[in-house]
Amino acid sequence: MEALVLCEIAPGRDDLREALLARVGRLGLNGRAKLSFVARDRNAPGNTLVAIGFPDAASAGRFAAEAVGEGLTPAEVRLLAVEPTWQAEPLPLMFP
Repeated sequence: MEALVLCEIAPGRDDLREALLARVGRLGLNGRAKLSFVARDRNAPGNTLVAIGFPDAASAGRFAAEAVGEGLTPAEVRLLAVEPTWQAEPLPLMFP
């Protein structure tokens, strides 16, 4: 099952944001991870959320442990399991 690592980076730590994105970029070149999104938290102004997708929970867990161990995430790191959901494609529904 796919897994997602959600990293919340405190305000004023653009250096950590850039280091995290560089790490994800290297993993992405090998097909081991994919950057899902980068966003600013509207409820905690200044916090940046970075979501990284992994093919399995073990890969996500290793990434999270390494990131925390190397000090790349001074805020919170959460591991999320991605649940598969059914979604109809719009064209077959429009043109049966």
